[in-house]
Amino acid sequence: MKIKVPFIVVVSLAFLFLLVSADFSQESNLPKVSVSELPPEPIPVGTCKKSYSGYLEVDEHGNAKDTNLTSKQIGNYVKQRLSEGYSLSLYPQASGRLFVIETCAAKN
Repeated sequence: MKIKVPFIVVVSLAFLFLLVSADFSQESNLPKVSVSELPPEPIPVGTCKKSYSGYLEVDEHGNAKDTNLTSKQIGNYVKQRLSEGYSLSLYPQASGRLFVIETCAAKN
């Protein structure tokens, strides 16, 4: 059994195929773009050397690490890290812990 397809449908499908394949071939030639946030003012010179990410913990007498932090402990941590030249992002987790991204943004 032969199915007759109108010529216009065949031409339309061929044209569509050419457009799609041309579009994909052009994507590899596009420049790569990256976005980063900039502070409204320059970040003061600090002592940080590299960026870090992980859960916020406080050493308890050099042994176990406390993850149930008080507002004062979190504030002290933020104040200390900002003075060292870090830009901070804090993400509260469902577990109650805080995940921290410390970006060493200071121009040493």
